Amino acid sequence: EKSGSAALAALAGGSVGAAIRLKNLDGLHAYAAIVALFSTLPRLDRPQALKLAESVSGRGQEPRFDLLTMLMDMFLARLARSGVMGPPELEAAPGEAALMARLSPDAVAARCWADLHQGLGARSRHGKAVNIDPAALLLDMILKIDESASQLAKRLESSS
Repeated sequence: EKSGSAALAALAGGSVGAAIRLKNLDGLHAYAAIVALFSTLPRLDRPQALKLAESVSGRGQEPRFDLLTMLMDMFLARLARSGVMGPPELEAAPGEAALMARLSPDAVAARCWADLHQGLGARSRHGKAVNIDPAALLLDMILKIDESASQLAKRLESSS
């Protein structure tokens, strides 16, 4: 439970409200699923991505959709920060630090993730406002993250 509370603290970023919400909605488990999915980047595990996206479709899934979009937002913010400050000392999910070190090794990658973080946040708010299917919206976010990871991987390959 100690590692669970440390992970919760890492994700909640000092917000008691966020920590309670994450705890009540099983946010740590959901974040671990997001980290596991993104650990397959830049070769996204598409069946796993579809499964995650489909978990928000259907009646009564709005709280899960809100949770997953919030966690993806947190993931991207942590990823951007990682490129500048190094991977997080407190992991919010197993393997998160290694994944962030690999996907966001430098300030150029950090800038890319920060831009994506800002753009996807706006897209998800707009999509929700115009009632786009939550599963389609979530899958779109996942595919945009995959696309950015692929572009960054190509940049890193060409510079090495």
